[in-house]
Amino acid sequence: MADEAIRSWESAYRNYGQVRNVPVVPSEISAELRRQMVSASWAVASAWRQIARTRRLPWWLLAAVESAAQAFEAQARDWEARGSASSASGEFGGEL
Repeated sequence: MADEAIRSWESAYRNYGQVRNVPVVPSEISAELRRQMVSASWAVASAWRQIARTRRLPWWLLAAVESAAQAFEAQARDWEARGSASSASGEFGGEL
């Protein structure tokens, strides 16, 4: 696996962890924090996809990496939808 892909994943996941660990009350999650969660989730998914493009991975490891990418993509879409829903209703009822 290319060192660049590893560094990219480490950086993206470190940022995701920092955003994920911001202490908040769910009803007080700001639009900025939602935007950061969307961005961090997409970045981790992208880093997983970059790793998946490494052709030397065994099929079972490639399947796990693809699954991880899909999970972070789904999480990013969920945060995007939560942001849209809270904007429409003026409230938010989810967790980080």
